[in-house]
Amino acid sequence: MEDILIDTDVVIEYLRSKEKSSTELIKLLQKHDVLLSSISEFELYLGAKTERHQTDLEMVFNEVEVIPFDFGCGRIAAKIWKGQELTHQHLEIKDVFIASIAIYNEVWLRTFNEKHFKGIEELKMWQWQ
Repeated sequence: MEDILIDTDVVIEYLRSKEKSSTELIKLLQKHDVLLSSISEFELYLGAKTERHQTDLEMVFNEVEVIPFDFGCGRIAAKIWKGQELTHQHLEIKDVFIASIAIYNEVWLRTFNEKHFKGIEELKMWQWQ
């Protein structure tokens, strides 16, 4: 079973869906160990406007493992950021942090927004085979 770090958008798709069983999150949970970054945790709680949203998030957090941006991730994030500056690309810092967590923990990243991670060579992007 492979570990897969999901991007924030995978959780948002689940939360917005009326057919939860057909979402990417559920498909991944059936066959993989699913991880979520502490950066996505921040983004999701920031967007939770109601108590119902927070309750829905808690259900998701009970099914995934949240992994931190910790020692080692910062070095990788700085390397990614400097590399992007050299090529005049500008990724959002939160995406750089998420990518560095995936690289540091040597796991796949699943996102619906691959362009947000364009040019990060060390990053393994998950795609269904």
